[in-house]
Amino acid sequence: MDLTTLAGQQAAIFQQNFTKDEAPLSFAHTNALLAHPELHPPLMLHFWTADQTVILGMQDLKLPQLGHGLRVLASDGYGFFVRNSGGLAVIADRGVLNVSLFLPNEDELSINSAYELMTQLFRTAFPSLPIATTEIVHSYCPGKYDLSVRGQKFAGMAQRRNRAGIVVMLYCSIFGNQDARCALLRRFYHEGKAAASSHFTFPVIRSETMTTLSDLLGRPLTLEQATVALLNALADTGIAADMNSMPTLLRDPAYHKALTEATADLHTRNRSLKKMGEHDAI
Repeated sequence: MDLTTLAGQQAAIFQQNFTKDEAPLSFAHTNALLAHPELHPPLMLHFWTADQTVILGMQDLKLPQLGHGLRVLASDGYGFFVRNSGGLAVIADRGVLNVSLFLPNEDELSINSAYELMTQLFRTAFPSLPIATTEIVHSYCPGKYDLSVRGQKFAGMAQRRNRAGIVVMLYCSIFGNQDARCALLRRFYHEGKAAASSHFTFPVIRSETMTTLSDLLGRPLTLEQATVALLNALADTGIAADMNSMPTLLRDPAYHKALTEATADLHTRNRSLKKMGEHDAI
């Protein structure tokens, strides 16, 4: 399956910008949309950004000294929360574009095939780059479907699915100080005593393994320009952008109820983390 098989369909477009305090809402929306496919169009693209936030994976909770690691993030002015997808930490800031592709779970679409659809979208949007999909071992949140060029990662993906739907979630470093992002998470894992873990493996992050789309292209690239490139890639594959469905959905009482429930679940999941990061900041 590739994007051309979806030609003739419309993709609902959803764009949001979150403050640091609002950042968990990004995944509340993701969870609500995935849990209630009856409320929205089957094909969607959700673009979002957040200020100065580290999004933890479930595996990060296994750090031997998680509280010490969280205090590193807090002392550097970063918010943090744990998502219920993906394994390890990533960074969101105003130079990072997050893209979620929602798909109907039809014809038993495989995990790899769903990742390939997102990969094809980026290859179509940025045809001058020889984008590869392979795990970049010394990046943060390494995974089989990291997007990279000549061994340098600029984007990573995770996926969630249920019987009715699939969401492929990607973060993409568009611009900004990627070395500083790597250094922050390197300190997080160091202070969290990742090396002392006997049951879980955490990344040994090397800054030279990661980069930004702007650096790869050799020119400045804004989030807006990257978003337009991705929307143009949709059009090139015969998929029309629907800019009207999502604003209507956000006013729907049924969706408001689903979002409230998803937000409450995230709050419960993260309540103890916030306290761990507040005490004895270093």
